[in-house]
This record gives sequence, C-alpha cells and structure tokens, in this order.
Amino acid sequence: MIRSNLSLAILSLLLLFFRTTAAIGQQWTEPLSASGYLRIEATSISLSSSSRFGQRVENGSLVREIEPLGYDLTSANIGSRLFPTLSSLEDQLGGLTDDKDYAVNLGASVTNLTRHEVKVPINVSIGIQDYMTLGVSIPITRRRTEVSTSFNGVNANVGISPSITNINEVSTFLSSLATAEKDLLSITRSLCSSTANSAQCIQANNILEESGRFRQILNNSYANYGVFPLQGSNAGNSLQLQLDALASDQSNLGIISYPTTVPLANQPMTSSHYESLITDPSYNIAVSPLRSWGSPWEIGDIELFTNFKLLANDLNVKANGAHSPNTLHYLIGLGALVRLGTGHLDLENNMIDIGSGDGQNDFELKIFGNLSQLNLWSVWTEVAYGLQRPTSVVKRVAHSYQAFPSQSSLQITTWTPGAYSQLRFSPSYSLTNELTLLADSRYFKKQSDRYVTSLQANCHSSTCLNTKPLEDETQMTFFELGGGLMFSSRSPGSTRPLRIRLLYRAPMTGSGGMTARTTSIEFGVQILQSF
Repeated sequence: MIRSNLSLAILSLLLLFFRTTAAIGQQWTEPLSASGYLRIEATSISLSSSSRFGQRVENGSLVREIEPLGYDLTSANIGSRLFPTLSSLEDQLGGLTDDKDYAVNLGASVTNLTRHEVKVPINVSIGIQDYMTLGVSIPITRRRTEVSTSFNGVNANVGISPSITNINEVSTFLSSLATAEKDLLSITRSLCSSTANSAQCIQANNILEESGRFRQILNNSYANYGVFPLQGSNAGNSLQLQLDALASDQSNLGIISYPTTVPLANQPMTSSHYESLITDPSYNIAVSPLRSWGSPWEIGDIELFTNFKLLANDLNVKANGAHSPNTLHYLIGLGALVRLGTGHLDLENNMIDIGSGDGQNDFELKIFGNLSQLNLWSVWTEVAYGLQRPTSVVKRVAHSYQAFPSQSSLQITTWTPGAYSQLRFSPSYSLTNELTLLADSRYFKKQSDRYVTSLQANCHSSTCLNTKPLEDETQMTFFELGGGLMFSSRSPGSTRPLRIRLLYRAPMTGSGGMTARTTSIEFGVQILQSF
C-alpha cells in the first residue's frame, strides 16, 4: 500500500511537470507566485561545519578566534573544567591534604568533530491573487556527526580507582578504618568519663574527629568518581602521610588495628575507562559516548507563510506584445511567517546532536524588494525580524565550556530563544535566456537566549540551580556569501516552467562563541502549474 501511494505521488509529479503550461516571469528568490499558479520547490541543502567563531577568557582577557567544534572536548589537562563533578573530589582531597590548589588531571584528550546535515525543504506556494501568495514549507532533515577522539593518560595524576581494580583491598581498608574508629570511640569515652576537660580526653576527641573525617572523605572518593590519586603522585603521598600520622596517634592510645597503607591507583587511565566516566551512570554523568552518530530522516520545523505585494510598476508592453527589455521594474512587498515547533530538540544526554528543529513557535515579519531589467539583471533585497516563543526544555545547567555536566544538573527550564534579524541581498545576471548567474549574501544576528527555572521543575526555590550559565554564548552573528547558476526552461517558446539551481555558500565572519562556520551546497528544482 505504501509503495502504491509513493508511486502514485511520483507519477502525479511527473504529469504535473510534463503538462504544457504557459511560462511566466518567476525568479527563484521571488516570494510571490502569479495568480492561479501553484509553485513547487524541492531543494537539497547539504551543510557541513568543523569549526566555529569561538570566544573565551584567557588571563582575564576576552579572546575571539576560530576554534574547532571539538574545542571544549579537547584538553591537555582534563579535570573539573570538562567534568564539573570532579570539583567535589578536588575540594575533598585538597582539604584532606591541606592543598587548596589541588587539581585532578585525567590526562590529555584531542577530539575532532565534523557536523553534516542534509535538509530537504519542500515548499508549496499558491498565487491567490497577483498581490497575495500563501505557502507552506516542510523541511525533512538528517544529521550526522563524525567524531574522532584520542586519549593519553601518561601525564595524569589520577588513575583508575582501586575500588574498580582491587575492590577487596579497598573494602578491607575501609572496614579497618571503621573498626579502629569504633575502638577509639570506646577508649575516648573511658578517658573522658572522669574528667571531660583533661588533656588526654581532648586529644582523644581530636584524633577521633580527624579519623572520622579521613574515613568519610576516602569512602566517598573511592565510591563516586571512578578515579583516585596515583601511587607516587603528590596527592597520593600526602594521603599516605596523613594515614601515617593518624596511625601513630592511635597507636599512642593503644589502637593497633589501624591500617598502615592507603590503597592508591596503580593503573593509569585508559581510553575505555575514560569513556566509561562519561557513559556509566554510576559516575553521575551518563551521556552518549563520543562516537560518530547519525539520526534518521526527521521532520523539522514546518513554516506557514504569506506574502503581499504592496507597490509595483506595470510591465511596459510593446505593440507586438513583447516586454520592453530596457524598462526597469520594481516591486516592494511584505511577508509574514509562522514557524511551528514540529522539529525535535537535541537530547540532553547527547552532547553532539543539534536537533532537527527548535521545538517552539516563531513569528517572522519581512519586507522585500526587487529591482530588475527584464531578461538581463535582477536584484532582490529582504529585511526580516523574528520573535521566538518560549518552551519548556530539560537542560543540564552548566557553563558552555563544561563539556560533561553531571546528571544532578538536569533541570526543567523555560527557554526563550533570542529575537533575530536578517538582511539578504541577492543579485542575478542573465548570461543567456536559459542560464543565469546568481549571487547571494546574508547577514544574520540573534540576541541572547533567556532561561528561567520552569514551574514544572522538581526543585525548591532554595535548591533550584541558577540557569544563567545556559545563556553563555547564545547570542550570534554571521555573514555569508554565495554564488551559483540557475538553468531556466522559460526561454521564448518554452512550455516547461522548470528551474534548476546550484548554489554554494561560505561563511565570511561571525561571532558568539558557539556560532558554527557552516558551508552549504544547494541543489534545487522548481516547477510551476496553473490551477
């Protein structure tokens, strides 16, 4: 049944194309269709990007330069900047070893990303009157991200946690700490039973408190992060010295069950374990692995539009019915567009997807104009302004440079994308009756997005995360240039109203920090049909 319907649709399009129809003067970029005509456009747009117009703060100064898309996933010293959850491990071990500057270093990683996207918008517009056109655009999209990543743990100061490589040793060590602490508690109560202010009582309480703190921090550090200081590292040596001091203090009080060796990491980080830190839910991140990924074909954000002719001069027609080739023609019009949130947002657990749409509704107004000399040259200009409506999204609340936020940062937010404006300038020149040289330029600017905690968020006002970091680098500008050719069958005597266009666009300048430098190749076909 599906094949029959598909075959019928293809046959209908072929009949529509080959049916003889009088040709009329429609340019590809023209937003108006002639009265009584149906215009169908199908365009394959191939987009590719491997870099962005980045910005970052270095030594207190803002640096703007082109960065690879994998910049935030690349580091010579991987630590809490990429893995915010490791900041807790740094605070705990740094406080335990009296090293306030202690920083975890997992090793070095280089990640390269290249995003590819194919969009196929199907545009159908109808000329209701010469001054009004109604239409719909249905984009079909498929995305793929090529990922190559390498990891090297040679210079790391942490390795695979011994709770993974030797769980029995860690379990025995922690049990010994608990047993010694229990024995010390009995001795402390005995010493303090007669004189609570005696020197021996105060000393025993201090040792008991320090021993409990030492055990609790190590217990948490072994259990939750998947990494631990390596043997021979500064932090590892400091932990052993701390253990030696506590063992000596407890021995002076008669405790002989206190352990003498801290289990430290003895296996350096590997690529597979580095990946497990990202994907394993027990480490509180649980995102998709950094591997090449592709989406199925999906519907993007559908657009409903209408365009009106406000002002135009009539074509100057000679006595024989031909248009005067030396007459300048102008057109000024107004357009409105509603973009529906039918596309899919990128998932909160996929760090490399960009989604098939924004998933919320937009409203756009534009003014367009044309100046042309018949069968010779034409210039289209368009100025547009769009307002984007809010929607609820689940986000990991973190700064843009924090590549792997924890699961605990997930929060339902109300997202309001920034308003945008766009200026397009598209000249063309007819080389022959059938072949036209095209040029296209576009300047786009978008304001910063806004995020607030949604009323649906399962958190109290005192525990909700501050959503302001999500607004980092969401403003954007870019300027692109393009050029190509258009073949037209609408030469004198032609009965097939066919347009075929090939256009290449390249990014020139941009800003925003996360603004991709995207190149695109468009190949499109346009047909007209009277109705």
